[in-house]
Amino acid sequence: MRLIVGGAHQGKLAYALEQTGLSAAQVVDGAECDLSDVGRIALFTHFHLAVRRLLQAGENPMQFVERLLACNPDIVILADEVGCGVVPLSREERDWREAAGRACCELARRASRVDRVFCGIAVTIKGATK
Repeated sequence: MRLIVGGAHQGKLAYALEQTGLSAAQVVDGAECDLSDVGRIALFTHFHLAVRRLLQAGENPMQFVERLLACNPDIVILADEVGCGVVPLSREERDWREAAGRACCELARRASRVDRVFCGIAVTIKGATK
């Protein structure tokens, strides 16, 4: 499994497609996909938004991580960094950011490679560079 993180609109998807050779048709969007069907996913984008949807549905994001990785050991996961900046006043927003951060920490721990993309430039923070 590979994890690619970075701020919103920093070029994570373009980088992932370029690096993996996957096509846009192989991308599953966590903002709108069926979160109960996690089989056969090559590239999962907007993981942080999937976490928000899971919390809103009363589900545990860490259980989702387990299902996702069990079905897709070679998956590439993209997530925005949501824990930086001003602390939100809303409890729900704070809970979401914490859950997304914890889930991404688990993904990073288990990933063979982690890249951070900033301004379209990727830096490998875990794993071998190719």
